[in-house]
Amino acid sequence: MSLLLTIAICLCAFLAWKLSRVKNVVNNLIQSIQHSSPSVLEEPSILTRNTGLDQLARGINNLLNERDNMSGAGQAYHSQIQALLGNLQEAVVMVDHDNTIISVNPALRELTGIEEDPTGKRLDMLVHGTAFLEFIQRVRKTGEGQLTEIKVLIGNASRWLEVSAAPLDSKPGQGSQYSLFIFHDITRQKQLEKMRSEFVANVSHELRTPVTIIKGFAETLKEDDDVLEPAEKKRFLEKIERNTERLDHLLRDLLLLARLESTESVLQLESVSLEDFLNDFVEHWTANSDMGDLKAILDIEKPVAITADFLRLGQVLTNLLENVRRHAKGATQVRISTRISGEFLVLAIEDNGAGIPEKDLPHIFQRFFRVDKGRSRESGGTGLGLAIVKHIVAQHGGEIRARSQEGEGTCVEVLLPLGGPSSAISPGE
Repeated sequence: MSLLLTIAICLCAFLAWKLSRVKNVVNNLIQSIQHSSPSVLEEPSILTRNTGLDQLARGINNLLNERDNMSGAGQAYHSQIQALLGNLQEAVVMVDHDNTIISVNPALRELTGIEEDPTGKRLDMLVHGTAFLEFIQRVRKTGEGQLTEIKVLIGNASRWLEVSAAPLDSKPGQGSQYSLFIFHDITRQKQLEKMRSEFVANVSHELRTPVTIIKGFAETLKEDDDVLEPAEKKRFLEKIERNTERLDHLLRDLLLLARLESTESVLQLESVSLEDFLNDFVEHWTANSDMGDLKAILDIEKPVAITADFLRLGQVLTNLLENVRRHAKGATQVRISTRISGEFLVLAIEDNGAGIPEKDLPHIFQRFFRVDKGRSRESGGTGLGLAIVKHIVAQHGGEIRARSQEGEGTCVEVLLPLGGPSSAISPGE
């Protein structure tokens, strides 16, 4: 009896020991899974082999290794995607069904002008517009990708955006949980298209008037040659000649402006003695222009040489003085003065005419802009003179500005770097 009891006690002790060892191995495997660390078992024994725990441990270790490898590959892939998105000029945004931003690239901050991380904000609070909201709803409703151009409000500024959008993980007939948007700012492109359209319209309008006049008088001379008096014929021919000259001036100014705006335009820079240049120019201009009561006064602060294109500089002065002669109503004198400001020469053309209304002053350097449209056409102006001046000055690395007060005249200042375009820095004034 005592022998059986001893055997039973030993058997129970052995089973308890085995259960304890199995429990330790299982706990070890649980800890390994919880902490994502490989399971380390003691040397394989009959216990682990018979129970298959060593195979389970190896299997868990293999799974953990595979997961680590996949995680590393996923992180590398994610880093590549982030680097790619970070270098895109287009803003890429992923939002949820409430338009809350889930993921975004840095370009959205540049587009919206915000400094903080936009993640967690509503996209429609950064990009405003009824048309944009309708576009979002259309994308979600159809479950298909969309592309459109939309005028939106970002901050206080109107912007044109080319927006591409696509639902993510959508199913036919069901709304999408997430949506991807790509924004491309085309505001500058739209502005250029508008400028080009306005330019074509303005050119067409400017060409139509002289062409119509020439055509009308030529047809009259042809059809009524037998009944027209010599004086009438002469008057008609003078009209044709005057409008032909106007047409010629307009075409020459258009060609010059096109050359100035092209990348092929190259300045022929040389050292120009300002005193000699201005004295010769004013003398020649006075002798060859119908000055009327207008008197030119030259005021040179001190002799100086500048690096500039001699012919282009002459074009600047010609256009500015012709602008005074044609359009400065009541002007009796124009003062041409110079002074040195830092590394810049300041060339000022100032008249004592009627001046320019404050609302018109910011636009005088735009193509075809006229303060008094009817009088400008009568005086023979093309509306391109000051636009040409602005382009020439910009090519020299300078800037042009104007100030005026009605009844007291206008002053146009041209700032040119003394050393030429390559030495140009922001004017200090």
